[in-house]
Amino acid sequence: MAERYWRRSACPYDCPDGCGLLVETDGKTVYRVQGDPEHPVTRGFLCRKMAHYERTVHSPDRITMPLRRTGPKGAGQFEPISWDEAAAEIAGRWRQLIACYGAECILPYSYAGTEHKIQFLCGHAFFSRLGASMLERTICAKAKDEGFRQIIGATPGRNPGDLANCDNIFIWGSNVTATWLHAAAAIREAKKRGARVTLIETYRTEAAALCDEVLLVRPGTDAYLALAMDRVLRDAGKIDRDFLARCSVGWEPFLASLDDYSAEEAERVTGVPAEQLRRAALGFAAALSPAILFGAGMSRHTNGAMAVRCAVTLAAVTGAFARPFGGIVGNISTAGVYRDDLISQPGFARKDVRRVNMNQLGTALNELRDPPIMSLYVYNSNPACIAPNQRAVLRGLGREDLFTVVHERFLTDTAKYADIVLPADTALEHGDLAASYGSRTVQKTAPVIAPVGESRCNFDTFALLARAMGFREPYFAQTNEEMQEAVLAAPTAALASLDAADRARFDAGYGVLLPETAPCAFETKSGKIEFLRPDLPEPLPRYVPDRAGSGPLHLVAAPCRETLNSSFTERPELVRSRGEMALLLSPADAAARGIADGAAIAVWNDLARVECVARVTDKVPAGTAVAEGVYSPSAAPGGLTLNALMGEALTDAGRAATLCANTVDAAPL
Repeated sequence: MAERYWRRSACPYDCPDGCGLLVETDGKTVYRVQGDPEHPVTRGFLCRKMAHYERTVHSPDRITMPLRRTGPKGAGQFEPISWDEAAAEIAGRWRQLIACYGAECILPYSYAGTEHKIQFLCGHAFFSRLGASMLERTICAKAKDEGFRQIIGATPGRNPGDLANCDNIFIWGSNVTATWLHAAAAIREAKKRGARVTLIETYRTEAAALCDEVLLVRPGTDAYLALAMDRVLRDAGKIDRDFLARCSVGWEPFLASLDDYSAEEAERVTGVPAEQLRRAALGFAAALSPAILFGAGMSRHTNGAMAVRCAVTLAAVTGAFARPFGGIVGNISTAGVYRDDLISQPGFARKDVRRVNMNQLGTALNELRDPPIMSLYVYNSNPACIAPNQRAVLRGLGREDLFTVVHERFLTDTAKYADIVLPADTALEHGDLAASYGSRTVQKTAPVIAPVGESRCNFDTFALLARAMGFREPYFAQTNEEMQEAVLAAPTAALASLDAADRARFDAGYGVLLPETAPCAFETKSGKIEFLRPDLPEPLPRYVPDRAGSGPLHLVAAPCRETLNSSFTERPELVRSRGEMALLLSPADAAARGIADGAAIAVWNDLARVECVARVTDKVPAGTAVAEGVYSPSAAPGGLTLNALMGEALTDAGRAATLCANTVDAAPL
């Protein structure tokens, strides 16, 4: 029997925590996965999904060899083939399509199925060299990022651990108990020290249990709430004018613009009682160390970037940025830690190549004509489940003339539509470079076990396809491990900022924290907070109504604890714990429609009609309906999930998804 030992690694999934892992192995099998107690942020904790990651790595449902479709699209009928056969068939079909339509008829589709740098970025290099259409990867938080950029530039916020030292915390649009567990731990520590915590959210998530007060805001009205709070503080003489004069530009016209935002009018617009709004604003301004933790929830509307921009003003007018441990958490940046350009190779890209937004895949597959999309290559994602306008996406995937290749670990809903399925490895089967987006933690990982079956990582797969296409660039002659070494050999200021001890730990595979930047060193053109931006269509922060449709119930898409987007659905125990697809309704809205708790219902809008069950709960206010989690259309009644009710409209900036800017109605079946 082979000797067992422990190896370090890092969670690769799209979650801000970026947990450190300890993996028990013999080099062939993963026996146990635990949290790394020496990780500087996660300190030995691990969520229930990753706590048994060995069940994912060694699942009997893993795809372990290339497959070719033998039955109808969507049926999931395949036969095994070799990697050489698969590469030859893919390259041959692509050459034919390029000859007929040009390379832009090929579209890659990927996102953050793995967050680690090499596997996330290497496809950019391959498809740029191929000349394929360029995918705009904006589905998650690009509007949030743009909202920050419009007022504080690329300034990184506080590490979430700083929240433990704050005395007044706003959790704004984030269910930290589902998606940011280590921020939740810091908030619990702050509460032990007497901090007051307020949740600003569209419904009472599990995070409400952490909070002293909950402000339930109507979806899409967060900007109005923030500006009304600013008005309360202005009228009460609680603005930190010294800070504003020292650290901002355009603050005087901004304060003058607040006349339109009274607390009473805010109650009508947002649903938050005027007295509750005043109490929260004044308490935040009076705190010694106030901070706002931002999720992406408020940004997933047609006014999403503006909502974030407006909420940041509350931290600005109170001078929270200059208070000990105060300011904002949620725009932490590890950009520039590694030479990403060495992986993505922007020099391969044509400047005039067509761009396709990932949130509009349904339209792209069915309506683009110049040229039409004739081939789709999917990796790190599962668009049949996660993309909006699901009915159009599935119709497009079902096209017999669409040559689809999916690189996956499991036979997902998207993979069932593929012509060729390539077996993907897991993060424990290759090395990579981790950089958290929930803290300034970086980590180098190494393979823990050999690849399961014939599975390959993204980089090695693209190198094989490049050779099959006849590409001769030295980039494609590298292995994944050689790519990692090349990136680490290229110096960056961020890695150079590590002291000798931390650099040695990083080189040995430990997670390390980059030094924090000065909280008031604003990375803007002026070097200050910029309330006034004459270069933008909206020079000052203001409330712009969300364009969500005319239905009576505003649909909110929310995460769940048991799964992460469509990941981890290969784990039966997590799927059972999550339960069946449901729409959460208020008692008033359910009663008005004759809907009982647990009843089968139909939910509809102009896009689709979906069947699910109702969950009637007082956690949801009247007028709001909530869809928690991402489900499989192949397992859903009627073959559609609640994603089918979410449209393709984009946010006001950042071209991100408007997953929370849709309206529906519901009735019993």
